[in-house]
Amino acid sequence: MAKCSHKEKNTIIKKVILSFLISALILSFIGAAAFYVLIISGLFPSLQHTWICTAMTTLNHKYLATAFFSQEKIERVMAENFVDDTGYETDISQVKIPEKTDPKPIPQKEITETPKKEPADPYIEEGYEKLEEGLYLKPASGDNWKGWLMLISDPKRVKLEDTRRQFECGQKVMTMIDNAGAIAGINGGGFSDGPNYDSNGGTPAGLVITDGNIVYPTTPESISDETFNMIGINSDGVLVLRQCTPQWAIDNGIVSAVSFNPYIIVNGEGIIKRGTGGWGIAPRTAIGQRQTGEIIFMVIDGRQIGHSIGADLLPLQETLLGEKCINAAMLDGGSSTVMIYNNEFVNKPSLGFERYINNCWVVMPISEADTASD
Repeated sequence: MAKCSHKEKNTIIKKVILSFLISALILSFIGAAAFYVLIISGLFPSLQHTWICTAMTTLNHKYLATAFFSQEKIERVMAENFVDDTGYETDISQVKIPEKTDPKPIPQKEITETPKKEPADPYIEEGYEKLEEGLYLKPASGDNWKGWLMLISDPKRVKLEDTRRQFECGQKVMTMIDNAGAIAGINGGGFSDGPNYDSNGGTPAGLVITDGNIVYPTTPESISDETFNMIGINSDGVLVLRQCTPQWAIDNGIVSAVSFNPYIIVNGEGIIKRGTGGWGIAPRTAIGQRQTGEIIFMVIDGRQIGHSIGADLLPLQETLLGEKCINAAMLDGGSSTVMIYNNEFVNKPSLGFERYINNCWVVMPISEADTASD
């Protein structure tokens, strides 16, 4: 068999390299053309809006919008998708939490008779899996996103837990769940982040109330005068959404609270009226409540091609309305998004691991919740 000469080998290598460069050039051209048609040209407005909103709600990647669009265009798109929840507030009288009743003793005659068939579990009939008494889980999904819903039948089992090193360093949700003696949880409200998402979570952003005590703000003037976007739970287990001062919250029985925005459902009304919420595509976390009291945690995974790229706010609203939530609000998202049960991840955090954050919503064991309500 004839062997290639050194010159022929060089010629073959050059042809391969040239072929590779031409292919790369063609693919780059196709990619640039597709980007122009899909995003820049405005031929597909929803894609263009998603691109701009996603870029502008990041800390360090706003250039992905500012490099291609004018400031006027960016401001118009952001305004068109902005969710204004000003003036919306929970009507707590609409939430009717059933009172617990002690089981009636079964007469001896009925004990000897054939036992009656146990009634079907309504949450299992809705597609939930029962994790343990009063705690359920089911998957949720949509176009290019996957997530989870956790239902807690007794809202008084839900409370806020914050870092034990407040104003110094945050903690992981798994650690805060353990600190509280809880069994499950999701990330909570906002906190001051670093330029590269490198905050240690030690500085809260907005109202923080735990166990009926104001953790933040710390100055008397702010407590009585400053208004915050509150996501709170009162002593009756009702999720309360409204703009208020910390003092109002304490005076009205709020025992757990954080700040984040926007609200997405208030008194059964979806707040997102146009666009998709203006936050772009990312991992998401939300908390909601049904009229009958059940609390629902929701997380959407993101930034993971092949699994889930994330979502804007509209899927949160549509899903939680479908879950019969009468009130719901978005919590911190992005790399903070996490849902944990029994010391294990339920979802897939975008970083592959937990961040240090400031606070989280936790689910207490039944025994402790019952003791607290007695």
